[in-house]
Amino acid sequence: MASGAFRERLAGCWVEIRENAGRSTLQTLGVILGVASVLGGFSISDSQRRRSDERWMKLGGMDRLNVQPSEAIRDGRPTALQAANLGLRNEDANEGGALDTKAVSGVMQLKFARARVRSAYADQDRQLTGIGGDYMALNGYAIEKGRQFSSEDFENGRPVVILGAEAAATFFPTGDAVGQTVRLGDIPVSVVGTFTEKIFRWRDGQGNQFAWRNRIVAVPSTLVARRMQGDKWQRVDRVAFRIRDLGAMKAFSEGLGAILRGNHRQQEDFRIDDVAARMRKRQSQGDVYNMIFMLSGVLSLIGGGMVNVNIQMATLKERVREVGVKMAIGASGREVFKEFMTEALLLTGLGALVGFGAGVAFSKVITSFLEIKLYMQPASFLWAFALAAAFGFLFALYPAWKASRLSPMEALRYE
Repeated sequence: MASGAFRERLAGCWVEIRENAGRSTLQTLGVILGVASVLGGFSISDSQRRRSDERWMKLGGMDRLNVQPSEAIRDGRPTALQAANLGLRNEDANEGGALDTKAVSGVMQLKFARARVRSAYADQDRQLTGIGGDYMALNGYAIEKGRQFSSEDFENGRPVVILGAEAAATFFPTGDAVGQTVRLGDIPVSVVGTFTEKIFRWRDGQGNQFAWRNRIVAVPSTLVARRMQGDKWQRVDRVAFRIRDLGAMKAFSEGLGAILRGNHRQQEDFRIDDVAARMRKRQSQGDVYNMIFMLSGVLSLIGGGMVNVNIQMATLKERVREVGVKMAIGASGREVFKEFMTEALLLTGLGALVGFGAGVAFSKVITSFLEIKLYMQPASFLWAFALAAAFGFLFALYPAWKASRLSPMEALRYE
């Protein structure tokens, strides 16, 4: 009986909506704008965030924990303990990697230097990148020709080099870099490989954002420390750990800090860069944008709801006799209330569907203009529909209650 009564009310509301198409369109306009605003805002924000995530992945991922040397002395002279510290070393990287072998999926070391790089074709001052551990895997480099560094190369600091695509083309334009010799300062080194060219463009037609990464001149970090800088302690400029599970990042960071403080005589002469914290900050910024977009949608829904109340109250005056007749033949105030609520919610549902289409079209236009790929999450549709339904219900309550309180005798005498 309840389902049959509901179907009857629904059919009657549909007839009323069709016979008053203009009025119904005005009632749904606020819902359409509100839903389109919420859905479009969320989708644009999600698309921008997805594009940012892609960039992070191209740059080596969001799951990296970096450690760099930091000046422990702020004012005055260093203490004896501070002066005796050896700084960030390969030992720190090895002990950190062994801290949690399940969480750590890669460790790398970096040691930078500048040197005059010479071949038979070019002579330039360049930055040398001393690498160690899983540098290639963590930074997305692949070997195009030749081989990568072996464990013996790293351990013994052998005079070998791998050139990026631009560096190989500069120092060996004939394309036969592998097996050739270049001089890094006064040290002759053998080219054992070349990296595949790295390309990343935000939009078609833009320059390669990774052009600078193709300039790399990579050598074992031990070669830079021992032969170029005479550092028997094998100090490094950066250590990075890949932690696949961002949830484990905080615990690992705390454990790593304890190890480093122990190795560095309890001195804070290092800085741990928690990428997960940066990602949480980015997430919070995205949440702020979502709140702004949601607020704009809510304001549209409130404006549309106020218009709907006025239209429904005006409509009620036209339907007073109709309500009176229904009550005279036995319809209760509760049934009248349900009928008006059903009509209002049906209009809200129809407006939400049209708003979905308008929101998708709006998002598509904006993302096409920004030249980013449109990305829409199901949650955006759910939020937009939930807000429309909530406000549609709230703004329909007063007109429906007013209709349910009419006196049948007064309604029948109404002109």
